[in-house]
Order: sequence, then C-alpha cells, then structure tokens
Amino acid sequence: MREMHSRFFSDHLQLPFIGKKGLDKLKCTRVLVVGAGGLGCPVISALASSGIGYIGILDGDKVELKNLARQYLYTPAQVGEWKTAAAVTHLRDRYQETIFKAYPFFVDETNIHAIFSAYDIVIDATDNFPSRLRIGHAGIQLGIPIVYGSIFRSEVQITVFNNETQRLAIDDVFTLQPAGEGMGCEVSGTYVIGSMVAGMLMANEVIKVLLDLPDKLTGKLLLFDVLSLQKRVINFSLQSGPTETTLEMKA
Repeated sequence: MREMHSRFFSDHLQLPFIGKKGLDKLKCTRVLVVGAGGLGCPVISALASSGIGYIGILDGDKVELKNLARQYLYTPAQVGEWKTAAAVTHLRDRYQETIFKAYPFFVDETNIHAIFSAYDIVIDATDNFPSRLRIGHAGIQLGIPIVYGSIFRSEVQITVFNNETQRLAIDDVFTLQPAGEGMGCEVSGTYVIGSMVAGMLMANEVIKVLLDLPDKLTGKLLLFDVLSLQKRVINFSLQSGPTETTLEMKA
C-alpha cells in the first residue's frame, strides 16, 4: 500500500473488519454509481472516502440550481454543466489516488451491458422505475450485485439485489407504478438530511458486500424514517412471492 494511500485511510487501517487487507481489496475494486443526484452525491463521496480505487459515475443530467441543496458535489458556478464532469472536477482534487470515470448520458439498452460488465458492483441511485428495472435486469444477466436505495420525504428504503444466491430485481419484490405516475420532488418535497442518510447507508452496503461483512441487506428491505428514527426490516424471497408495496422515489 502506498504511503499516501495508507495515511489518507489510516482510520480504516485500525478497524479489525477492514484493515490493510480490506483497504487493498477496496483499492482494487471498480464501482459504478448510476445517478449523481441527491442519493448519488453522498454515495460517491462516501465510497471515495472509504478507499474505493475506481468509481464510475453515470448520469445524463446537467447541474440545476434548484437541486444544489441536496446535490452537494456541485456549486452554483457549475449550473448548466454535465453532472458527471462537475462531480469529477470536485472529486479528483480531494481523492487524488482514486480513478473517476464520467459517463455523461443515461443508461439504456444500447449501453448498459458494455458499461456494467466493467464493474464489480453497481449502485442504483436513479429516480425512475424504467431505469431501475433496466439496472436490475442487467445485474441478473451479468451476475453483478445491485445496491438499491430510494427516499420518499423522510423514509429511506435500502436493499441489495442479485447478491450471493439471491437473483432478484426490483419488479420481483415491489408492485411498480406505471411510468409517469410517481410523485416528483417538486410535488412531494425531499428531506435533504434524509437523502444524505440514504446515500450513506447505500455506500455502507457496498462496503459490506465487497468485504463480505455480516448483516448485509441481501434479501432484506430496510425501511428507516429519518425523523422518527424508527426502522423496519422486511425479509423477502422469490419463493414467498413479491411484496405488495408501492414505492415513491426520487434522487
């Protein structure tokens, strides 16, 4: 481990469940974050701070002033720029030994397999069901774990799809709304602290999957209300049938 890398992540070197072996593994891991919004921003910064060596950022949106409160990788001076380019500009200055790859477009059927196949794990931080379906199905086809997260107002929802022996995607578990029927951020509002908490919990699941730590959310859905601090963990499996839960989401 290089001296700068070792000193930068010295806190994790002392942890028995990470240590040098874990840091070396994270340094060699390639992680893709799909969606660089209110969920993606804390996910990306937390993963870089944890020592992930290669992070891809895929998003076809540009920076907007109305989103800056929760999308804190960007500044007012970057409004109108591609999110991916703006994020990489910020991140490269702070995490000088991490490689960042920008994909300034949306995921679709023409690019998803070629991009996903270059990564060890994918984080679904998108804000619409068609993208989430596409991501989940590609994960199953390619054998790549998918860490899923969403937030509705103050309730966070986190799970891990397609990990270990579980082979599920979002439509195996949830009853989905037809496209266009979800309540957007402008209508429902977003609790900014909630989106940060959600992103941190998603990053936490990534580390747990990569280092094979206990209590992963594989086959479990975490429901956590940031205001009340109440949580529920729902176990699910394909054999028990899909959970009849309708989700609203945004990033």
